[in-house]
Amino acid sequence: MKNKKIFFAAAALMALTACSSDDATTEPMEQRTPVTLTCSTMDATETRAAQDLNQGTFATGETVKVRISNTGAGEWTDYSFTTGDAGTMSPASTVPYYPAGSQNIDIVAYYPATAGTSFSVATDQTAAADYKASDLMFASVTNQAKQTDAVNLAFSHKMAKLNVNITAGQGVTSITSVSLLNVKPTVSFNQATGVVGEASGTATTIAMSNEGAAIIPAQTIDGGLLSIVTDKGTATYSVASKAFAAGQLYTLNITVNLRAVGTTTAITGWTSEGTVTVNPVVSIRTPAGLEAVDLGLSVKWANMNIGAEEDTDFGTYFAWGECIGYTVVGNSYDPVAGNLKTNFTWATYSLCNGTFGIDGEINSLNKYNSHENRGYVDNKDVLELANDAASVNWGGSWRMPTKAEWEELIATKNNSENYTWTWYDGSTTQYKGTTTKGWLIERKSTSAKLFLESGSEYMDGTAIYSSNYSHSYYWTSTHRTEFFQDECAFCAKVEKDKDYVKSSWNDRYWGSVVRAVTP
Repeated sequence: MKNKKIFFAAAALMALTACSSDDATTEPMEQRTPVTLTCSTMDATETRAAQDLNQGTFATGETVKVRISNTGAGEWTDYSFTTGDAGTMSPASTVPYYPAGSQNIDIVAYYPATAGTSFSVATDQTAAADYKASDLMFASVTNQAKQTDAVNLAFSHKMAKLNVNITAGQGVTSITSVSLLNVKPTVSFNQATGVVGEASGTATTIAMSNEGAAIIPAQTIDGGLLSIVTDKGTATYSVASKAFAAGQLYTLNITVNLRAVGTTTAITGWTSEGTVTVNPVVSIRTPAGLEAVDLGLSVKWANMNIGAEEDTDFGTYFAWGECIGYTVVGNSYDPVAGNLKTNFTWATYSLCNGTFGIDGEINSLNKYNSHENRGYVDNKDVLELANDAASVNWGGSWRMPTKAEWEELIATKNNSENYTWTWYDGSTTQYKGTTTKGWLIERKSTSAKLFLESGSEYMDGTAIYSSNYSHSYYWTSTHRTEFFQDECAFCAKVEKDKDYVKSSWNDRYWGSVVRAVTP
């Protein structure tokens, strides 16, 4: 698709001071033709009101700066024109005229009329006025001879435009706001030639209009592109070194799911010009109520499990080193709709080639292994972030805790001087009025609290092992490397009256919950 342009007509433009006195005396002022401007309307492909501002024609009441010079002189006289109904334009005060005689003129025009030699888009474009004020446009006609007919000024967009249409998907009720991330907001602007420089300034966030439209300078963005705030949390959509070109429109139709854990889809297939549409599905990176609880330890602890909406929820079960799991509803064993993993076995474990164990192939581990007869040897003993369920699903600095970090937390149970541990059995004593069993840990000096649910158990095959919701296994990021224990990883077992880290029989393919930490 070719760049869209907005056309204006300019007629009988101004007498310039550079005209000779001889020419001026041969054409009386009363015989000169005043400027009249009209604009031609283009077919618009967009229909949503907030995405359609200044599309095809200017809105009524806008001010456009018109600059005129004798051809080649480069000595500009500025005029302001105001847009009206049906594409009309009229001078705000002074009326320009063509020079007397045969002197040709150069005409340039730009919008917004307040644009200076440095131009910045608004960081909050939720209001129509700020959105339009970010849409830098320029038109130019050179060596124009005097005529009574209209002179067409073709305005072209000097910025890039993004339209984002968001759909609330699985588990999401409403979209609160949409913002662009990592945008450099400023360019240099030559008011005579229309040339803009490279995007500059500190990368910032651009709040989009309620209908999901924003204008930004042409630039390449690498990393987070969109922040989508919903009633259930915030989803982040990222790109890898994607270029936004001036004068181009980019449309993204995005569905946000609550529990579609895993890797999001990157934008692909952008062309050098025209409207480009992508249709990715993204997941909410962090739940709305997520907090980092500071208990005065080496790390801060998330107040809920990965995949949970409340600290009383069980959340998502993951095999150790996998980032796609099985999510349940609240503190029940009932699955949510659309789980991407439903069976936890060696045969379905991605870090194992086929089966593993007495009845199957034992030389099959393809990552995190220290012994030749167990599979590929890499001697890795801590999960990399690419295999860390907390890092992949929540992003930022969140990650799975190590064995040592879990041991540090559990040790606070014996530090009664600084911490209190309170047990809730879900019946006679209820935490937040729920049936979830668990320990509430409180740091006395600050009253910071952390609840560890004790009832999610673990998954083996397609079933959740249940002993009356009596305990939970939380994965650590630490691999067990002892001889013939490479198929195991350390976890924390949380239950009433028993507080220790164990691992000797927790096979890596098991599904267990994850509690994240952050520095």
